[in-house]
Amino acid sequence: MKRSLAGIVSILIPVLLLLLIINFFVGVAPIENIQGLPVIMPIILCPIGGAIGFVSYRAQKDMLSLIGMISNFILFLFPILYHVIGTLLLGV
Repeated sequence: MKRSLAGIVSILIPVLLLLLIINFFVGVAPIENIQGLPVIMPIILCPIGGAIGFVSYRAQKDMLSLIGMISNFILFLFPILYHVIGTLLLGV
């Protein structure tokens, strides 16, 4: 299995964002200073991680880059679905 630095970076971005989102909802480590930023950050950072994964996949065809692209896409949809479902259910 080939491993590339870009593939690893494309996986690390959604993993770190996912940890921040879980911490936001569960509150393991209190971070009141950034409030709702962990929910919005995937909209900005996941396209960057997806682009890194896409470039790496085109160059080397490794599995890490493919997993990175897929996980970035799924995590990119999270804030959109979070706000749409919250609006539909709570009406706020």
